[in-house]
Amino acid sequence: MSPRRPTALLVLFAMMVGFTGASLLGVSEPASAYTPVEVTLEVPSFAGTLESVKCQLTVTGGPAVDYGTNYTYKAEIVADNKTGSSVSPSTGSSASGKFNITVTMPGEAQDIKVRINATSKAEDSDDNVYKVREFEIKVVSPIVITATVHNPGDVDATDVTATFYADGILLGEREFDVPAGESVDLVYNWTWANIDEGEHVVTVVVDDEDGLVEFSDGNNVYSMTIYVGSQGNPVGAVLTVGVIIMSVLVALMVLAKPQRKK
Repeated sequence: MSPRRPTALLVLFAMMVGFTGASLLGVSEPASAYTPVEVTLEVPSFAGTLESVKCQLTVTGGPAVDYGTNYTYKAEIVADNKTGSSVSPSTGSSASGKFNITVTMPGEAQDIKVRINATSKAEDSDDNVYKVREFEIKVVSPIVITATVHNPGDVDATDVTATFYADGILLGEREFDVPAGESVDLVYNWTWANIDEGEHVVTVVVDDEDGLVEFSDGNNVYSMTIYVGSQGNPVGAVLTVGVIIMSVLVALMVLAKPQRKK
């Protein structure tokens, strides 16, 4: 029996070498091992009720990177009360993974989420990887600033700019035209993550490139002091303020430009 032992040892040694060689060479990764799918959505941290905001959705990674680009998504609003809300378009496909979407907030102040279900798919293959992400937005009730602008003249006022301020801080701008003999309502929604209660000074500045458009008193600046008071919030949002409408009745004089007051 002793002559056979070396043969058995050689066979066992060969098997060990074979296993060692296999471990050194390794095995190929499974076809599903791709770079992770990442989803980003540029959204504001807060927005006003029924406000529409333009956002950019970006999807990267997955099999689409190595085997031909093919990204798709499906978007929806998650909220206690979704009335008035939407995502447009709610679905889409793109070779680049970049999408432009518009998110419209619901009509009730609350915390909502925009849920994105994104898929990265290999071209001419059944391989696909999906990822779901949610992005939070705090929906608040805005302070609505309304300015009614009149043009009693016989010349159209075009490319007029209205600039809105609150306590000296720039809120935003609106461009508009006022036909001769008509009026235009300018509306601006003042939204902020936290507006202190109490008095605030709201200012509207109107102007055009030629300097012809002014308020009836010869100035192009109108200011008003308003008071902000809080209300109870049944859905638990941090801020719910009463809607305050400021109606500013002004006349735009599209006539020979008078001397402005400093």
